[in-house]
Amino acid sequence: MRHWRSCPALLIGLFAGGLLLAGPAFGGRIILDDFNRPDGSDMGPNWIEQAGDFGITSGRASGANGSLMTFVGATSNRVSVDAFPSSSLSYVAIVLGYADLDNCLFMKVQNQGATLFNFAAFYHGNNVGSQFFPLSSPFASARMTASLIGGVAYLEFDTDFDGTPEQTYSYSGYSLGSLGTGIGLGSWGWATMDNFAIETEAIPEPGTAALLGPALAGLALALRRRRRG
Repeated sequence: MRHWRSCPALLIGLFAGGLLLAGPAFGGRIILDDFNRPDGSDMGPNWIEQAGDFGITSGRASGANGSLMTFVGATSNRVSVDAFPSSSLSYVAIVLGYADLDNCLFMKVQNQGATLFNFAAFYHGNNVGSQFFPLSSPFASARMTASLIGGVAYLEFDTDFDGTPEQTYSYSGYSLGSLGTGIGLGSWGWATMDNFAIETEAIPEPGTAALLGPALAGLALALRRRRRG
């Protein structure tokens, strides 16, 4: 599969705009929500709909145009979700560092006039920004992972769900001073999402330590107890 490592001309062009190619190492994935509950528009007490409307259909979450929701009780600098496009223009976004709709890191994958995801973006705010670029290779679905390490944001796509991303992109041009610590999801066109998760065992740079919040250990314990119950 062709990707940025085999496209030096594309890499050089995007590097000039602040986009880099790299991938951090993490582990300890904790699924916060697998959305395996009855169909409906109620996302449950763990979610706050900050914009638009979300719902659950056939064990997956999806959202209307410009929707954004945040997860209650967890913070992290690395979040993943399984992403699937709708039949029309749609996107799935991961939100890191949420303070409000204008101050958050918004990283998305989008099918732009196609049935496959074929574009991605690094934005600051709810679907607001200029770092919108074509993927090196379109795909029908992927485990999408967004992270922030040392002021650099990373976006990875594992298209065969084997734990190893086939495409990795990064961006170093964010202004981080106005960020909060919330995490969440964004959607357009009712693209669907599954297995919203965080990853632990990451040691961030001091400037991003706040995004790892102390709630992780307690959250992991609570999830284990919930599964046993």
